[in-house]
Amino acid sequence: MEAMMRCTKCQFDNPSGMNFCVECGTKLTCLCPRCGAESQPSYKFCGQCGASLQAGAPMNIEPPVEANDVSGHQSISVRSYTPPHLAEKILTSRSAIEGERKQVTVLFVDVSGFTALSEKLDPEEIHQLMEHAFERMLNEVHHYEGTINQFLGDGIMALFGAPIAHEDHPVRAVRAALDIQRTLAVYHQQLHAERNIDFRVRMGLNTGPVVVGKIGDNLRMDYTSVGDTTNLASRLQALAEPGQIWVGETTAKAVELYFHLQPLGDIAVKGKVESVRPYRVEGSRGVHGRLEAVMEHGLTPLVGRERELALLKDRFAEAQASRGQVIFVQGEAGVGKSRLLLEFRRHAEASEVRWLTGRCVSYGRHIAYLPMLDVVRELTGIEEADDVATLLTKIETRVRQIGSHLSWTVPFIRTLLSLDPGDDEVATMVPIQQRGRIAEVLSVLLTAISQAQPVVLFIEDLHWIDSHSEEIIHLLLENIAAAPVLVLLTHRPGYEPPWVPFF
Repeated sequence: MEAMMRCTKCQFDNPSGMNFCVECGTKLTCLCPRCGAESQPSYKFCGQCGASLQAGAPMNIEPPVEANDVSGHQSISVRSYTPPHLAEKILTSRSAIEGERKQVTVLFVDVSGFTALSEKLDPEEIHQLMEHAFERMLNEVHHYEGTINQFLGDGIMALFGAPIAHEDHPVRAVRAALDIQRTLAVYHQQLHAERNIDFRVRMGLNTGPVVVGKIGDNLRMDYTSVGDTTNLASRLQALAEPGQIWVGETTAKAVELYFHLQPLGDIAVKGKVESVRPYRVEGSRGVHGRLEAVMEHGLTPLVGRERELALLKDRFAEAQASRGQVIFVQGEAGVGKSRLLLEFRRHAEASEVRWLTGRCVSYGRHIAYLPMLDVVRELTGIEEADDVATLLTKIETRVRQIGSHLSWTVPFIRTLLSLDPGDDEVATMVPIQQRGRIAEVLSVLLTAISQAQPVVLFIEDLHWIDSHSEEIIHLLLENIAAAPVLVLLTHRPGYEPPWVPFF
């Protein structure tokens, strides 16, 4: 497989051999996985410590500090393995959180049966095996903007909510745990097939307060746990069976709308007088946005929004008459946007509209096409558990149903979903050309669907949108003037949609 160079600014994966990002023009550098020193893309070894920079080479991760009692004071150094864009966020925000009491979610990951595994393999094999496992864990934790606090020999401890503050840190932490579970399951299959090694992990999460201390230029962070915030996460991890994810009651209450949780009853935990009530995470509910959360949680009466609801209904009637519409709904979190839009959705779906939802999330600004991926999955009926063969079949079947003349769009949809396009011409397109054709494909598909029934395209939380999805929406808005399509976009104050001057 060809090595890729990820741009530290826009997170685009550039082909091997590039010195500048083909997406945004930023000069490319690679960070040594051992010491964090910057190197040129063409270098094979780090000039500071001699570590290999080749694709697929072991990461050579060394624990930054010796682990202390997890319930007490910690001193953490994370600079050497923190992606540059996250390091910048930490350094920018440190003055605002130093000395503050912060609510965080702690994640512990532990390799079950590590002692027996160590006895079976020689130290070098164990070291290499764990390095590849750590690499997978780091990728998922950093994807959700968490930080790795410690390497514990046979696992990791990660923190969400500090030093990078996020209001949805419990959801991020559980999503990271599920993604770690998923990627390590693939790693387990590989090790079992090649070396008959049974590699499984168990995880524990808990949410609670910590007091953040000083954060140094090297990202060294001091913090002190308040109560049993960290200790309980560690205990839950120890109680979980291999392959399981356990969360504390506080975490469960914060994420119950987004994940399937199995209550485990009252369980005695070492070091606690009273029993705890943990939950086992069974998977995602597929709920990503606030509108779905409102639908899951139940409704409160809609009060004082009659004028706004009437406006939405009026614009929808215009769209039904093939006069395309775009509506921006702006407001701070908690003012009732989701409740208003849920009422409108009920009205629209009574008219047999095709409602498609794309969700922007706070960690998704650097994830290309994220809300559009939601739309494509809804269009094609793709589910999380589908294998590659099922994905390909669903894509081709659905496109054929929309229109046999649209078969040319299939390679681009496959590309968007990170599948082999099955077309050499599409595969060899330069990124900017490929991006333009993907935008064209989604615009064509949505307008084609609208010929059979009106379409409402709802993009939630536009203030977190990625630039690729912005381009697609821009192109779509230019092509819906005579189509029965209503584009509904929500965002918070401060975001300025780039398409407003065109309307």
